[in-house]
Amino acid sequence: MNTRTVSGSKQGGFVLTIELILISTILVIGSFSGLVLIRDALIKQKSAISDQQMVVSDANGTILGRVIGFDKHEAPKVPLIDRSLQESTGNAYRALLSIRDDRFTSREAVYYSGANCTGTPCVKAPSDEDTDSTGISGVRSTGVTSYLYALQGSPVYAVGDDPFSVKGHLYRGSSDSCPVAPSEIASRYVSQKVVSGKPCESVEFADETEANIQCIADVGQACNCPTGYYDQGDIIERYLEPIDTLLASTLDPLVVLGLSTEVTVGEICCPEGTQLEDDGNLVNSVVYAVVFQILNTSDDLSPAVSAQLRKVVRKLYEPLRCVSNVKFNMAEAVNSPNDEEENVLSDFQAPFRISLPATSTQNGDQWISRPTSDIEGF
Repeated sequence: MNTRTVSGSKQGGFVLTIELILISTILVIGSFSGLVLIRDALIKQKSAISDQQMVVSDANGTILGRVIGFDKHEAPKVPLIDRSLQESTGNAYRALLSIRDDRFTSREAVYYSGANCTGTPCVKAPSDEDTDSTGISGVRSTGVTSYLYALQGSPVYAVGDDPFSVKGHLYRGSSDSCPVAPSEIASRYVSQKVVSGKPCESVEFADETEANIQCIADVGQACNCPTGYYDQGDIIERYLEPIDTLLASTLDPLVVLGLSTEVTVGEICCPEGTQLEDDGNLVNSVVYAVVFQILNTSDDLSPAVSAQLRKVVRKLYEPLRCVSNVKFNMAEAVNSPNDEEENVLSDFQAPFRISLPATSTQNGDQWISRPTSDIEGF
């Protein structure tokens, strides 16, 4: 019994074997290899995305912003963020600018009281569909109206004349009405026009003028508004039923005589920037104008019938007038955050350039970093 030996100790931990060392080595090396592959894949993806994105910079290499789209002339568009109103309104607003090699452009135009884009600058109210809806191509609905500012509830931003170059200055509408009447506006700066030199043009807005009624009586013959005038059918359409009723009763003498009365209201034309005045007498005025046109163009009416019709419609006489529907706000310059004496666009120097794709390919081993930092104001 005394010679029996009993071990009272137990082994702790684990036994380090060759197999365990080999497995651990394989797992560690594999993890490092996997991380390297993931890193390379992420870098390649970032490079591929960077190749697709475009950045606009000026002659000094200052980045203006990333391109978010292109205008109809394929000029890249970048948003400028105006933070100067944030303290008073609580909001920072975006102004969407297109950038060419030598200038900034905007959809909206700046209007001036003097010729050659001089004098008091003004801009239109947001989403002004009834004014300047015709573009430089002469096609309706292609004009200088922008909807961005109505959507974000901001003043209208527009690029106007730069007195020192064609680069342009940025303006925004203020809460004050333009101190110049629409009829006193003499010129406007349409920065999106493709011209050599400054895109300034003469413009004229009438306060009140007589409507063109040469096509008011539709007797089955083609007739269209003259150039610079547009059909006011959207206004007339609201009164078609009472107009047709009064027109039918007025032409009763022709029905009694068995003469044709197949006539409807055609086109009433107003100059661009004006609309047909709705002063409560529109129905009488339209009927009078239609019958008056028939009397002056028809060869089938006898003097007696013509005299009777003239007597009937004389009491309906009210001239059809076109009145200005242009609403301008005073324009104020958007100043640089770095220098309140300079326009915000003066900080950038032409010519402007757009970034090119990296020289490395997606499957290459060398990667070139791309600057994508934002600057104050953009």
